[in-house]
Amino acid sequence: MKKLFRFSSLALALLCLLVPTIGFAQTSSTTGALNGTVTDNSGGVLPGVTVTVTSPNLQGTRTVVTDAQGQYILPLLPAGSYHAEFALSGIKSQVREGVQIETQRQTRLDVPMTLAVSDTVTVTASQVVVDPTQTTTQQTFKEDHLKYASIGSAGRSYQTVLGQAAGVAGGSNPQVAGSNLGQNTYLVDGLNTSDPVTHTFSPNLAFDAIQEVSIQTFGKDAEFGKASGGTINVITKSGGNRFSGSADYRYNDPDFLQNGSKKRPTGIAYYGATPTGTLLRFDKSVQTAKSIQPQATLGGPIVRDRLWFFGATAKPKTTQQAANVNGFQPGVRAFTGWNTLGKQTFTPIENQTLSLRYFNSHAAITNSQFSSFYRPEADSLQTQHSNGFSLGYDAIISSRWLANVSIGHSPASLEVLPMSGNLDTPGITDAGTSIRSGNFTNHQGRTSYRNELVASTTYYMERWGTHAFKVGTNLDKTSFTSFNNATGNPSLIAGYDPSFCSAAFGFPAGSTCVATQTFVNGVPTLINLSVLNPGSTVAAKGTSFFFQDQWNPIPQLTLRLGVRDDRQSWTSQLPIPTFHLLQPRIGAAYDVLNNGNSIIHAYGGKIMDENQLTLPSFGVQQPTGAQAFIFNAATGKYQYSPANSSFFTSGEVYANDLKPTFSNEYSLGYTQRLFKNTSLDITGEYKKTKNIFEDYCGILATGGLDACVVTNFPGFDAGISNPLRQDYRAITSKLESRPTSNSNVIVSWTHAKSRGTVEYTQNAGTDFDYYPAHFTNRYGYLTDDARDRVKIDGYYRFPWDITLGGNFYWDSGIPWSVTQNAPLNAAAGTALPYGTYFIEPRGDRRLPHLSQLDLQLQKDFRVGQMKFGLIGTVLNALDKETGTAINGNAGTRAKVDPTTGRVFIDPNQQTGANRLAATFGQYTTFQRPRRYEVGVRFEF
Repeated sequence: MKKLFRFSSLALALLCLLVPTIGFAQTSSTTGALNGTVTDNSGGVLPGVTVTVTSPNLQGTRTVVTDAQGQYILPLLPAGSYHAEFALSGIKSQVREGVQIETQRQTRLDVPMTLAVSDTVTVTASQVVVDPTQTTTQQTFKEDHLKYASIGSAGRSYQTVLGQAAGVAGGSNPQVAGSNLGQNTYLVDGLNTSDPVTHTFSPNLAFDAIQEVSIQTFGKDAEFGKASGGTINVITKSGGNRFSGSADYRYNDPDFLQNGSKKRPTGIAYYGATPTGTLLRFDKSVQTAKSIQPQATLGGPIVRDRLWFFGATAKPKTTQQAANVNGFQPGVRAFTGWNTLGKQTFTPIENQTLSLRYFNSHAAITNSQFSSFYRPEADSLQTQHSNGFSLGYDAIISSRWLANVSIGHSPASLEVLPMSGNLDTPGITDAGTSIRSGNFTNHQGRTSYRNELVASTTYYMERWGTHAFKVGTNLDKTSFTSFNNATGNPSLIAGYDPSFCSAAFGFPAGSTCVATQTFVNGVPTLINLSVLNPGSTVAAKGTSFFFQDQWNPIPQLTLRLGVRDDRQSWTSQLPIPTFHLLQPRIGAAYDVLNNGNSIIHAYGGKIMDENQLTLPSFGVQQPTGAQAFIFNAATGKYQYSPANSSFFTSGEVYANDLKPTFSNEYSLGYTQRLFKNTSLDITGEYKKTKNIFEDYCGILATGGLDACVVTNFPGFDAGISNPLRQDYRAITSKLESRPTSNSNVIVSWTHAKSRGTVEYTQNAGTDFDYYPAHFTNRYGYLTDDARDRVKIDGYYRFPWDITLGGNFYWDSGIPWSVTQNAPLNAAAGTALPYGTYFIEPRGDRRLPHLSQLDLQLQKDFRVGQMKFGLIGTVLNALDKETGTAINGNAGTRAKVDPTTGRVFIDPNQQTGANRLAATFGQYTTFQRPRRYEVGVRFEF
């Protein structure tokens, strides 16, 4: 709490400095805006019209008067549906119902008023927001879409909702627009909640606590940084002027599952048996799957229009089991969690709002590896916990001036250890089959926190057109205390000699050794000895400043001119260069007919990624490395193998010229409102990522390992130029429609190419440790590459309170790669360097086309202000069973056709130590067949 108090004091001091000097912006990271022009029936502008808006999500009312040009703007509006009234004494008033406000968007609403005394005219406004000033590619999922188009309990999380957006691939931590899963930023109510260690999502939230989810992919203003992938912003609910709440319960178990298709060729193996073919059937009797998902919310007024409260809680519990594809049944993965949220919203003075939020998310996960390659005794238990405290302040200082300040404190912890809790039994990895047995081979734990201050202020000015100048800062401090050790007492390994753990073999004095074993096709081969290290702490500080001008030199043209300056410094035991990058960004939007219906938009900019705290942890001066001892079958003992050993180092070295990773991004697109409630956008996108970094070791002339260096240029001593690459090209088409006030559909088609040399990396993988072995065939198609993806998501509310929701997904097939673990040469007593090798060009093979349709039907019953619903869900309604992953490990003796470069299976290499991995080329996971889920829902 001391850290939070210091941050609060700094926020208030900064606000005092900002308020007298600079001012106003139309939107913030947690709000939207309404603007437009009021005209008379001849098209002339009408000054002096009073515009008043109200909403269940707004405390009090907001009022503004049109200026001399008939224009008005209402900033800082919470997302939701609004009632807008336009009044001028002596003439007919106009009312617009259902005006949709989205976070970080301006909703344009031009209103003609008839110069005659008459009753008020009420019109239902357009339901699709087309912002003619934006160059950002953004998808916003509003409350009704979240409620009715998030299908099944697995779809009811903000992480899975992201999968409905164009350009998004993968699972809960998605790959967005060609970036890897560590290049996203996750905001909750505008504050960064990304895990500071892995840069993936951190908190889970009760789904019914979410008001809106938005994701920006391309074209970000200077306000948004630290992510060249997706910027995800989750806006939580705030209560209201009337008490409301919900209770939701979703359930499925094995009785709701369907077995795999019985239309299989004879002799094909089933899940639950040793595989003998390439097609496996889902058998619900051995593939446990169960889900229980209760949650509840309650919100309302403490003081009407002044002080609201909101609370939510959820207790998810799921169980799942990986497939038996290697002749044994993996353990059951069980996830049990609690997610709670509390929030208060306070408007002590008109147009000035304070919000206080707290969330708590924790879980325990048994058999957390969830893999067919881990025997039950070799799996792990994972526990995780995250909290978040935040305080936000939004203020309209004057008609031209706006200020925003938010502070947050987000501590978290995680531990992974063997399921048994036994840290002594050595674990075994079979290099021939990739199967783990004996025990889980790792014990790690950590605590971390992120403190953040975000402040901005904007000013609206009319000179050479109109300007909305916005400046701000983002101050960020993260910390990471961790330990990460192997498990296994080497004295329990037959043939082990205690003298191995000594200075004679390079171990520091007083070391406690831990051991893992390597087998090849069931035969003991290696012991790897490493040191048991204590915990260590590293930290980072980030300082960001940005300037943004939304300039309209003429009414039809919007120029978004911005620059962002990011600086990141590190606290570690070895020096790391400070990261610093100036990032210019330019966007242009041209409203062809000046009516918000036809917009050409373009963007070019540079975006720096926020590196996770694994980077400074590499510099911690603890003994790292492993000494290897090869088994001698003749003597039954182990002997030292320098060629397989990595000599101990005390922290990795950082290249003096190490630079931060960033992306250059460009887009050009066209948005057209086709009908009143339908819009279409087609955008071409290009992204090239630079200054990726990895650790590079090289091999000494003696055959041992060189000191590793974290660098942007691995292989520099071999004259290799730019081996670390990542690029993305796409054409994205998106159609959004609300045919009626009771429906919504989002359709997208993405045609893309995603290539690179690394997938998600924490910058110390084995990808580029040694030249040339780790460099060959590295550049190719990444796992998010599918030439075409089609998504259709939406709902329709029929009469009699019946709602049908659906999600449809199709892709043209994602790539898979043929790899090989470091093969041993037992006769020579040596091995090639450790790691994984690409023995065909990366991503050179493709999985089949994948499609899935999920449907949900809800019937509501109303009693007064209360609503009770019955929900039925069918997942994979078309009962597809397409393979979704293949074992690409070709084993220890893969054969390569010299003509085609393709790996093939040599029948003469199938026995003894030379046989291939038994499951090479076989599917390891499939779509689960059709399955069902039921639910009940209560709302008031």
